Amino acid sequence: MAYTPYGWQNPYYAPPMPDNLMQMRQQQMQPMTPQMPQAPQNPVAQSGVQWVSGEQEARNWMIAPNAAVALWDSSAPTVYLKKADASGKPSLTIYDLVERAETPRTAPTADPVKFVTREEFDALAAVVDGMKGKKKVKEADADG
Repeated sequence: MAYTPYGWQNPYYAPPMPDNLMQMRQQQMQPMTPQMPQAPQNPVAQSGVQWVSGEQEARNWMIAPNAAVALWDSSAPTVYLKKADASGKPSLTIYDLVERAETPRTAPTADPVKFVTREEFDALAAVVDGMKGKKKVKEADADG
């Protein structure tokens, strides 16, 4: 029999060693907690401007799979867009910055809509009426 350091005042009895049946019952009584599937975490986007000193440094820039980063060249007016696919294979797209002219571009003018004049409409209406009259005459001849 084991006692605590306080001796006879508080006897300590160890719990009995569980047998196989008791272990199975304890496992059966534990509620099963459904485990949610872990969604893949997107890498944390880097904030701010990332400066590089040339194309070679942009090519050597480390990037995580499924991520993209814009790298600004400090020695030329160029922006490098470095992306990596799911397997981690990187690709580099190079954009040159070009100054925009102060005058805004004007939209191309579309051909003006051509409307029918009243005289052209009346002439067409007369032709259609003439066709209707001939049709009625042909129907009357066919019936008679």
